[in-house]
Amino acid sequence: MKKRMLRQSIYSILIFCVLMLSVGVGEVSAKFNANNRDRELSVMTRNMYLGTDFNDIFTATDQISLFIAVGAAYSNVQAGNPQERITGIADEIEAASPTLVGLQEVALWETGAFGNPAPADTVAFDFLAMLHTELAARGLRYATVAEQRNFYPELPAFINFAPAFDVRFTDRTVILARTDLKTSQFKLENTRSQQFTATFSVATILGEVPIARGWNSADVKLRGKNYRFVNTHLESFDSTINFMQATELLQTAGNTNLPLIFAGDFNSDAESNDATYQLLINAGFADVWEQTNPNDSGFTWALFLTDPSAYTNPTQRLDLILKRGNIDALDADIVGENPATDRTPSGLMRSDHAGVTATLNLKP
Repeated sequence: MKKRMLRQSIYSILIFCVLMLSVGVGEVSAKFNANNRDRELSVMTRNMYLGTDFNDIFTATDQISLFIAVGAAYSNVQAGNPQERITGIADEIEAASPTLVGLQEVALWETGAFGNPAPADTVAFDFLAMLHTELAARGLRYATVAEQRNFYPELPAFINFAPAFDVRFTDRTVILARTDLKTSQFKLENTRSQQFTATFSVATILGEVPIARGWNSADVKLRGKNYRFVNTHLESFDSTINFMQATELLQTAGNTNLPLIFAGDFNSDAESNDATYQLLINAGFADVWEQTNPNDSGFTWALFLTDPSAYTNPTQRLDLILKRGNIDALDADIVGENPATDRTPSGLMRSDHAGVTATLNLKP
């Protein structure tokens, strides 16, 4: 009898220990999963569309036709209602609430007196300032943490019979970051902005005009783990220059052992496996859209050609979020692409590109 009672007591103690151990393991597992969830972050890439194209300017054969083409381009910007379009982009940011936003074609349009040797400095449309105003109006707290000025030509413009005036365009590549997060969720460690040395030049009646492009990066700490976010806009007119810029990007912003996120308008069609896209994949990057939406083409361009009201079905996936290192892709979405729901009140698409958002998880 005593032996039986002893065995039962031992069994009871063993069962109790197993139960306590399982509870402990469950608590550790729960804490581990919670830590993983705490390292989730969302990012976004958005080409804002500068408001016009420069083809007629580049192909003008004399000064008068050049100045008329500049006037027509500026008129297109005005007709394209930047305020409405940027309001829609702010809506996208509000809905996605990304930690970091990579912006391309963040235009600054300025005017000045005709023939004045000083740079035109009367602001007509500052896309970055307009976006910040819209975000603040929604109670969203974002700051510009990196800005690269790339291409800033100034030329006279003729519009109908009005007096001539100068128009100055500045192209910018920008990173926005949320400022309402705790330091444990977001700590900015370092930023860089740089132009590419590989640059495409256009032959015009005024001579060779280089079209500079660039990139930004932000090194960030999230719950004790560092990662790098890179935003870029690669060349669209020349595929060789595009490839050279991507190579340069890998050698500069991409030269790190940190978990790495590339976002931007790469002007290389992922669905066609263009050379630049393959270069990046061969460099160890994974395509977040491809991983999370393998059966969806995810085309982002062109939502229109020259008229923002004239929607076209996109046929290329140029806007990408790529990752390398200890990062999991959890989800990705295309934004601003639906002609039924994503038009401005006056019927314009917000950009000729769709945006892309992604939810990622930094591995322990």
